[in-house]
Amino acid sequence: PDLAKRLDPIGAGRRLANFLSVLTLETQTIARAAGKSHVHNLEPEDLVALTVEAAAMAGVPLAGTNWIPGAEKR
Repeated sequence: PDLAKRLDPIGAGRRLANFLSVLTLETQTIARAAGKSHVHNLEPEDLVALTVEAAAMAGVPLAGTNWIPGAEKR
């Protein structure tokens, strides 16, 4: 109840709408960078990491390689 008293629902709604709008634009930009014409055309194989650390944490390949740091070779 104390936290609810401090919440401005109109302002919070505007911030949420802005966040979702920016998230949509960034997703579209990522799709274009991956050479896709639409966000729905993105596939799991399009997901790569830009740093070794991010690749290891996410379990995805490092950009430009098929190498996943820390993954066992099959």
